[in-house]
Amino acid sequence: MKITFSRILIASGIFLCLNSCREEAFISDKAGNASNIGDANVKNGRLYFPNKESLKAKYEELKSVSDKDIISYVDNKNFESLRPVITEENAAQVVETIKERKISLSVNNSLAGKGVAQNPSTIAVEDVLTDLDDLEEIIGDDAYSAMLNGEAEIQVADKIYKYTDVGLFITPATKYDVLVNYLEVNSISRNLLEPTDALVAKDFIESMPSEKLVTITTDVEYFNANRIAPDEPDSGGGGGGGPYYPPSNPPVQEDIAQIIEGLKIGEIRTPRLGNIFGTTWVTDDKYEDRRRVKVKFYSQDLWLVYAIGCKVKHQYRGWTGTWRKENADKLGMGVNSISWSFTHTYDPPLGGLPGQRYFFEDKVFTTVDQYYNYVNMGPAKMPSLPFEKKIDGVIEWVYNVPSLTPEKLRKLFYEQAWKQVKKLGEKHNKKYNRVAFVVDTYTFTYVDYYDFSEIKDNQDVLEKVFDWGAVTPQITYTFGGGVGNGLSITKRDFDFKHPTAMGVNMYGIAKKNGGWHGAKLIKEKE
Repeated sequence: MKITFSRILIASGIFLCLNSCREEAFISDKAGNASNIGDANVKNGRLYFPNKESLKAKYEELKSVSDKDIISYVDNKNFESLRPVITEENAAQVVETIKERKISLSVNNSLAGKGVAQNPSTIAVEDVLTDLDDLEEIIGDDAYSAMLNGEAEIQVADKIYKYTDVGLFITPATKYDVLVNYLEVNSISRNLLEPTDALVAKDFIESMPSEKLVTITTDVEYFNANRIAPDEPDSGGGGGGGPYYPPSNPPVQEDIAQIIEGLKIGEIRTPRLGNIFGTTWVTDDKYEDRRRVKVKFYSQDLWLVYAIGCKVKHQYRGWTGTWRKENADKLGMGVNSISWSFTHTYDPPLGGLPGQRYFFEDKVFTTVDQYYNYVNMGPAKMPSLPFEKKIDGVIEWVYNVPSLTPEKLRKLFYEQAWKQVKKLGEKHNKKYNRVAFVVDTYTFTYVDYYDFSEIKDNQDVLEKVFDWGAVTPQITYTFGGGVGNGLSITKRDFDFKHPTAMGVNMYGIAKKNGGWHGAKLIKEKE
């Protein structure tokens, strides 16, 4: 297709607001508590934060520290986490903690007349290990999981937030007994180690709206972000997604590029718990009985926090049976694209703005040989994106078609746009590693994120987190970067938690004991 010059008519996108009351509540909370950020204490076995700003500050702090620092923080609070962070030193204790929790549940059920208490000797270690893996899938990062107590609860101000296998329940702390009674009456499990009956869970989730806070009773609110149906039990999901386009001369060593190209496309798991609060896709390469490379993408809305992330772990299964992180000689992660698409009203390109624009070095380039600043508007700023501070530049195209497939978008990027960016980098003696590719067509805007930068020595985990914090990632994207040439510039409203579609094409690799291992995670969501 021919790339044209475009002046796009101003049109509204599909601005899907998750829930404006949450935005307003957070802004009000922030304004009232900006100077009152404090650490948590423990109330009734839960971490308690005086306000959302305090929770967000501690969450961001814990995400930036080591596993041992997280363990130290939890231990100092004398607090039992939902899923304790696992290290070589504490693996056996973690297994015992989860086992004791299961025994306690069994005893409580017996006292309530729901069955006979389970003999501790009959609780298989393998069951405990499965529970630990399942708990990891409900929340994308270890920090937030560590902040929830053993019953998946946390308190902020006067409200308790309880995560279950059918969604999130919120109630005033003084009305907690009302919530307990509601769960009991509706046969919903209070503990993630004891699943709700599958049919009960299915019926309850289907009876509730998704991605919207609803009032169930005077004292109980409910939320879930269930966007896709989970796989059937024991289903591996799908490798899916069509052909893989390896980077043409990406900014990593040539031998690494060949290794990446030869990786298998992994079988994808979409665990049910991981998808109650958004989307979780997982694959791995078990290359030895006790070692694996785990590749994961998650896009989760936990109401109090949001996160979209890619993660690669190198793990070792010790004598306790738990999978814990282990340093690899080299660990790598590459994002061949995280893709978001947004529909808009029919809007054919009619001429005006250059059809190809490259925003790098605080300038906008229309060819690889020269750049210009729009007349009387100063330097061209990078267009606004939720992750603009994490990228080297933005490629912005207008394409004269109704829509594009993910495969076509990646071909455009690797075979055309990326080659231009490499030439631009050579001109400025720069190596660009992270870029966004924004393509506008008649009826869609596509935003793709690419990252080729991660190959590190002696690491056990690599992670890229697009952390939206406590506010929905809604942005107004201005074509042309907000600088004009006298023409009307289109603005579109995007909510990256509510795209029309989303997909990921990434890989994880690890070098251990002289060999390379890993898998591609490719998933398209139409």
